[in-house]
Amino acid sequence: MLRHFLATLMVSLVPVIPTGSARAHDDALTPHIYATSWGLTLSADGSGFYNDFARFTLGPEETLDHYYAYPYKRAMRHFEEENNACIYPKSITALQRTSAVPKNAKLIESEAMMRSPLRVFTPPGTNPVRNEYDLHGMSIAYALGSNLSKTIKAYGSRFAAIADETDKAKMLLGGNVDAMLANMPDAYFVFQQLEVPLPPNDPAYIPVPAAHARIVCHDTEENRAFITRLNQRIEMLVKDGEMAAFLKAQGLNAEEYLPPMER
Repeated sequence: MLRHFLATLMVSLVPVIPTGSARAHDDALTPHIYATSWGLTLSADGSGFYNDFARFTLGPEETLDHYYAYPYKRAMRHFEEENNACIYPKSITALQRTSAVPKNAKLIESEAMMRSPLRVFTPPGTNPVRNEYDLHGMSIAYALGSNLSKTIKAYGSRFAAIADETDKAKMLLGGNVDAMLANMPDAYFVFQQLEVPLPPNDPAYIPVPAAHARIVCHDTEENRAFITRLNQRIEMLVKDGEMAAFLKAQGLNAEEYLPPMER
């Protein structure tokens, strides 16, 4: 009896050492990733295309207990306060351009996860905007938090910053503004939800270079390892055709949104 008790005690004292992916994705190695909610396509309740796309691209081991969709200001506050946190979907250039982070902030970013071109939409039944001169004198709705009102040169125009992307679309459909600036595929999903066709737009008119959705992190040793893992996964998803298949399943032309391979 004593021999059996001692054997049981020795087994209970042996530490449990995680193996495989459990060790590789320990909390100490995977940062908190904060997504900046803006409405239908990236909702604070975890729904929407960009939340689904993040979980698909990152993989379940990276998002379980590490991925949070919060309203913009709350997400940015967590990112600023946690020196090992990350923010999505952003880029260092976009964060600096909008003064969301200091110019000297030590940040790193992933490779592009997806292209997100900007388009100019006008109300149904109107002519599409084909150049910046067509924008002159217009009232233009755009996303709150962006700096498009400063980037796009439209003389005599009036810009309205709107926090929610569905509200922005409704303003256009209701004739409250002459034009709306919106990224794709965001606008595609919003107008689909509203059950109306995509309003007039000219895909050939590119008012600003297409944004590249990335994950931006504070530059730490752990985050560099995380970004390396993420970049390897992005490359695999693109080369294996899994990312194209995911986009096509959402009703999108994958070639328009597939990220450029940077390596």
